[in-house]
Amino acid sequence: MDLSKAILTRRSVRSFRKDNIPDDKIRELIKAAIYAPSAGDCQPWHFYVVKDSGIRKRVYEEACRQEFLTEAPILIIVCIDGDESAGRYGERGKALYNIQNTAAAVQNILLSATDMGLGSCWCGDFDESGLQEIFQMNSERIPVAIVAVGYAGFEPSAPKRKSMDEVADFIGEWEECGEEETSETRKIEHCDMGGTIFHDVNLYGVEISDANLAQGKIFDCNLSNLEIYDCRLDGMKVNGIEINSLL
Repeated sequence: MDLSKAILTRRSVRSFRKDNIPDDKIRELIKAAIYAPSAGDCQPWHFYVVKDSGIRKRVYEEACRQEFLTEAPILIIVCIDGDESAGRYGERGKALYNIQNTAAAVQNILLSATDMGLGSCWCGDFDESGLQEIFQMNSERIPVAIVAVGYAGFEPSAPKRKSMDEVADFIGEWEECGEEETSETRKIEHCDMGGTIFHDVNLYGVEISDANLAQGKIFDCNLSNLEIYDCRLDGMKVNGIEINSLL
């Protein structure tokens, strides 16, 4: 996959299959992360790569119990070693450059995961001190992100992006260039998704057919134009309401 395709097709995946990921693929993700740019080449990052289910459960508890963190077979805890940049750039290095550095590393992980056919999600909602305790970090090592990685149980459709005119000012003389609007129908078919949890997922325009959705849960999702047919729906709930009671 070329870089532009990885950028355009990357999605925040919050539903994962249970399939194991080969260790060499995970190591490739970390290799991609450490090749990210950093201020003064100080490389102020550290990564905890978690496969152990017990540790993943503890991370889930410190991250507002976001369900996808228990589904993903791999969690990568991305941390800043605060002294690395501070020693060279002072408070600005510690407060700003370190965030920029680790953000670049996370983006490399996300794009590399997409290139490998893996789903991923960048999570920033967690208790820092709780993660520091789990991994016995010193006070200068600060967790800044959790990246969940796995094979996607469901890949959400692309959210509508703001136009270039809304987000960019082009200074100088530029040729006019119209942006092409694209749309696509996303289909899920012939698969077993029993017990899958969809939380805060954009399901707009998705077609699901001939799938096992039994005991699944959908909540806080965009369901506009969602179509479900020829599926097993036993015990499936939408925002706490069993779907069979609506049929």
